Amino acid sequence: MSNSEQAGRVCPICGRRYTERPALSRADNATDICPDCGMMEALASIPRRREGPAERTRRAVYATGNKWAIENFNATHG
Repeated sequence: MSNSEQAGRVCPICGRRYTERPALSRADNATDICPDCGMMEALASIPRRREGPAERTRRAVYATGNKWAIENFNATHG
């Protein structure tokens, strides 16, 4: 390992100095970036399932734990 690698590298995305093993940027498959930015790029590339209004409401109602609200939601939304 060279002296410059021991001193750390600077991430071109966030500007943070890091000494861990670099991640390869998904943007160009050539740039070394810090592990944190590498993780953020990886998570951003995961496709998200879009919820409709009923699914969002169902999730919110179930999160309350209110049995009456859950029964009411189930009765009205099948």
